[in-house]
Amino acid sequence: MKSGDRFFIQGIACQYDGRALPVANVSVGGLFVATELPLLVGQVLELQVGLVGREPFKVLARVSWFNDPESPKAPDLPQGFGIQITKIGLADKLAIVDVLKRTPPAAMRERRREHRDLS
Repeated sequence: MKSGDRFFIQGIACQYDGRALPVANVSVGGLFVATELPLLVGQVLELQVGLVGREPFKVLARVSWFNDPESPKAPDLPQGFGIQITKIGLADKLAIVDVLKRTPPAAMRERRREHRDLS
């Protein structure tokens, strides 16, 4: 499994500023969050990430790109933003890796090179 491998997994969500936001895809180093919130590229966020069967955990992250519906960078993704996880506890990172390892290969999605910097 490479840090740029993307997985579309049901049951992963995050919270930001008291709002529950769906996660459209996840990798070891980042997430794509579907939202209409007006966040800025480079903005640092504290998110609560929730995995099925596990207590939510905090991560620090940086907005690395925005998918604008008017001119999408990734037409196969909804409006939202890609985040790069910058600080995460080891046990929490291992929990993400465990979920990804148990995900069927059909859920893995190869991203174009331009979107690999998400993680």
